[in-house]
Amino acid sequence: MTTPETSPAFRSNSNEFWLAWTFLTRFPAPVTIDYSPEALNRAARFFPWVGLLLGLFQALVYVLANAVFGHAFFAALCSVAAVVVATGAFHEDGFSDYCDSFGGTDTAQRLTIMTDSRLGTFGVAGLVFVLCWRVAALTLLPFTLALLAIVLSAVVSRWLAISLMLSLPYAKTDGKSKPMSNSIDQGALRTAAIPLIPVVFLVNWQTLLMLAVILAVFRVGFSAQLRERLGGFTGDSLGAAQQMAEVLVYGSLLSVGG
Repeated sequence: MTTPETSPAFRSNSNEFWLAWTFLTRFPAPVTIDYSPEALNRAARFFPWVGLLLGLFQALVYVLANAVFGHAFFAALCSVAAVVVATGAFHEDGFSDYCDSFGGTDTAQRLTIMTDSRLGTFGVAGLVFVLCWRVAALTLLPFTLALLAIVLSAVVSRWLAISLMLSLPYAKTDGKSKPMSNSIDQGALRTAAIPLIPVVFLVNWQTLLMLAVILAVFRVGFSAQLRERLGGFTGDSLGAAQQMAEVLVYGSLLSVGG
C-alpha cells in the first residue's frame, strides 16, 4: 500500500527540498540525497522554504542572545552572525560580488569582475553597509517586531530573488544558477510562496500593502538594472537581490513600528 510518505511525488519533493537545503546552507541533510541536474533545477522553488527554517533559526538565536545579554544590540549581532555562518555567507558573497561589478565599464568586464574570487573596495564597502544595516535595524525594532522581521524577510527575500529568474535571461554561458533558470515558472513560484502564508497573517494589512509596494518597485527597478548592466541575472545578482530585499523589509517594519 502506498502512503503519502512513500509516494513518488513526496519522495521527489522531499529530495528537492533537501537539495535546496544543502545548496543554501552549510548544514548536512538528514537523509540521503539523490542528486541529478534535473532535481537541482526544480529545487529553487524550495528556497523560501529553506528561508523559513533559517529565519526561525535566526529568531531563536535572537531570543537566546537577548536572554543571555539582556540587550537588543548583542541579540541582533549574534543572530545576524549565526545566520551568516549557517549559510556560509552565501548571499552576502553574491551581494559583495555584485557591488564589485560597479567597477566595470561594460557588461563583459562586469561579469568577469563578479567571477573573481578577490573582493574589491566596492564589495567590502557594500558588505559592511548591509551587515551594519541589518544589525542596526534589528537593534532598533521592538522585540516582537524584530522576530517578525527576521522570519518574514528570510522568506520573502528568497522568493523575490528566485522570481527574477522568471522574467530575466541568464547572463552567463555557465554557472551554478544557469540550470535553475529553466525551472522557474508560475507554478514553481506559487509553491515557493506557500511558506509566506502563515507569516503574512501576523502583519496588519496596511504594513503588508506598504511592503508589497516597496518590494514591487524594487523588483522592477532592480530587474531593469540587471538587464541593462549585465544582460540578465547571475547567481551573484540573486544573492544581492536577497540581501537588499531583506534590508527593505527591516526598514519598512522599522518605519511603522520602531
